[in-house]
Amino acid sequence: MKDPKKNLYIRLYLTALLLMVPFGAILYKLIVLQWVEGPELKASIEKQIIRYHTIPPVRGNIYSSDQKLLATSMPLFDIYFDPLSVSREIWSNEIDALAEKLSRFGRSKREWLTLLNSSRNAKHRYVKLLDNIAFSDVQQIKNFPVFRHGKFKGGLIVEQQSFRKMPMSGVAERTIGYSNAHRGQTGLEGAFDTWLKGKEGKRWMQMMAKGHWKPINNGWDEDPENGYDVVSTIDTRMQDILHHELLSTLQYYEADHGTAVLMEVKTGKIKAMVNLGRTENGNYGEILNYAIWESTEPGSTFKLLTTLILLEDNKADTSTTIDIANGSWTFYDRVVTESNFSEKGASENFGTITLARAFEQSSNVAFARLVFDNYRDNPAQFVDKLYKIGLHKPLNFEIKGETPPKIPHPDDREQWSGITLPWMAFGYQTSFTPLQLLTVYNAVANNGVMVKPYIVEEIRKNKKTVRRFEPAVLNPSICSQKTLDKLKVLLSNVVKQGTAKHLYNPQIKLAGKTGTAKLDYWKEKGSRKYRASFAGFFPADNPQYSVIVVVDKPNAEKAYYGSRVAAPVAARTALAVMSLSPTKPRELIYTPITTEAASPQKMQPKYEHILQELRKGRMPDLTGMPISLALSTLENEGYRVSATGAGRIAWQYPTPQTAISKTMMVELKSYNR
Repeated sequence: MKDPKKNLYIRLYLTALLLMVPFGAILYKLIVLQWVEGPELKASIEKQIIRYHTIPPVRGNIYSSDQKLLATSMPLFDIYFDPLSVSREIWSNEIDALAEKLSRFGRSKREWLTLLNSSRNAKHRYVKLLDNIAFSDVQQIKNFPVFRHGKFKGGLIVEQQSFRKMPMSGVAERTIGYSNAHRGQTGLEGAFDTWLKGKEGKRWMQMMAKGHWKPINNGWDEDPENGYDVVSTIDTRMQDILHHELLSTLQYYEADHGTAVLMEVKTGKIKAMVNLGRTENGNYGEILNYAIWESTEPGSTFKLLTTLILLEDNKADTSTTIDIANGSWTFYDRVVTESNFSEKGASENFGTITLARAFEQSSNVAFARLVFDNYRDNPAQFVDKLYKIGLHKPLNFEIKGETPPKIPHPDDREQWSGITLPWMAFGYQTSFTPLQLLTVYNAVANNGVMVKPYIVEEIRKNKKTVRRFEPAVLNPSICSQKTLDKLKVLLSNVVKQGTAKHLYNPQIKLAGKTGTAKLDYWKEKGSRKYRASFAGFFPADNPQYSVIVVVDKPNAEKAYYGSRVAAPVAARTALAVMSLSPTKPRELIYTPITTEAASPQKMQPKYEHILQELRKGRMPDLTGMPISLALSTLENEGYRVSATGAGRIAWQYPTPQTAISKTMMVELKSYNR
């Protein structure tokens, strides 16, 4: 007979064992959670409720050489709403009034009520109401019904973002450029992005109720480092002058696009760079940087280099004569003609002219024959001279996108043919950007010293200079002084008695060379597409600035010669720029845009709209307005004004349609004193 007590013990042991198995499993799981999976789970949870948030730095400003803002970062705000955080009482009492207040932002009161109520009914907690709102508007919105109860009771969520603004509006837009995912890295913004962008900061944030994040002050935060400021060589007054002179010409001649660059002779500083192209709506804007990107056959502006080589090699002198016969010359199956060949006719004899006169009148036949006769047995001698000057190398300009120059060499049989040499002589077969060609003209003005163009003077941090950029010499002497002296006389005579003689002004002596290049001649017989250009410097007797103007595809029915289309822009810019000098002659007067390229309607100031523009916080166009009237109008409205000169306004800052405030200084200039 079994012992009942023993059976009881057995049952107890079995029961205990059965209880210990799940307890052991639980204990095992706790150990695994604590020591094996625990750290990972803890990190995962903390990542959801505690995490690093990046703090964007303030991007550095870009300034002009005269300390005007070219690009700056401005705060803009997006407005979001959490309708579920609002109590039923506040909602019923104030939602109608909120919709009324919001109706000033693009929607009717009914539309705002529909959006607000539907979002609450759908239990949405992050509803976007407005974007890109100014700080002043945000301050008002915070006092709106519902929102005035704060973010936890009123549901208002304000998020800040940085907006890059160019105070000069579209002026120099492509030169200033962009640095973002949408437009890429262009202009100064792209070239100096490493300096401008700064360094992101980090901050520990904890998720609170309703999706809000709160900073945790644990001492581990990293403050953002704001970007450095970039000071460019651009002068806003010169930029504004060159911009509007080129713009008016493009408009009048209905051109496709154009570019113009103004450079300081001694240093290579770019004082103004304008790039304007026709937009889809028929207006003009800064689309591409044609000055550094567009490499084309230069046309007759290349004759300066041809003349330099002929003089340096003693192949010709300014008094050397050339028979250009009837203005045409047949070479193999190709014909070189003078630009006015069709006007004079094939039967009339052009006669014999000197090299000096050929340069002044821009004779294609004379230069083609001179170069072919002197270098046909050794064409490399001519081309090597261009290489020796350094014209085959890119400038390595700071702004990205420069197209390398193209100069064919006789050793390269794929690029060289029987007509290459004579066609090079008058500006075809080679290819340069406007800035590369300007560098050569600047070297002639600078007594043979070829300096590298540059567009940034210094980098600053907290108004202290951390890096300064100095002039760099590319070639200390492009030719002999004897040749330089002759070239300067030739360039001066182009304006005195040559193709640009209609622009001669004894007040400002301009020197330079006109150019007219035919486009698409190899694929369109009888093409009427041209590129008009002018390159030179001023004043001729003491060069301070060099300038190049290129106008692409003007309406040939109006004009297409460089002397008529491009050269006037350079002449008027020279007069205006020298008028800025405090030591200018008293008789020097610049009246903006009064050439044939200006339409009469655009010269009429719209006095009746000036007050309206000012009261909207926008700078009106004051050009042509009596400076005394503008001064009184602005001061009566509470603006600070600095005015120079008398008569009508020729220059203003800020530029038209720029957002302004009464803390800014408005500058007005009249060059008639």
